[in-house]
Amino acid sequence: MVVHDLPGMDHLSAEQVAELRDRLRAEQDRLLTQQQSEDAEASPEQELGDVLDKATEEARRRTALRRRMHHDARLREVEAALSRMEQGSYGICEETDEPIPFARLRAEPTTRYTVEALELLEEERARGEVVARGTDDGEAY
Repeated sequence: MVVHDLPGMDHLSAEQVAELRDRLRAEQDRLLTQQQSEDAEASPEQELGDVLDKATEEARRRTALRRRMHHDARLREVEAALSRMEQGSYGICEETDEPIPFARLRAEPTTRYTVEALELLEEERARGEVVARGTDDGEAY
């Protein structure tokens, strides 16, 4: 399949698509390698000493688990971007259907939005939080 010839990715050259695909695959490989080391780090030690050692070990495992969850989420983003690339929808804003500029994709290859659409989404989210906070505090106006 020649990805750059699919509709929707016309604004990207074959070289640009290849560069972005290579970056996404490299990040995917890095994250998969990290998963293996994090799995080993998150597993409990067999012999624990005193209470302080146990607390330190538990804190280390929780930190490793949080880091693993973050890396898992990032891996899903990378794999979703690669999937969009295969489907021909990569580089198209999911909010506006506008092409996402190559410079933005180069800066964040997993992005799904143009800068403008992301700013609007963040403004809407912030307004929603303000409204939600206003109703949660029990004050009536």
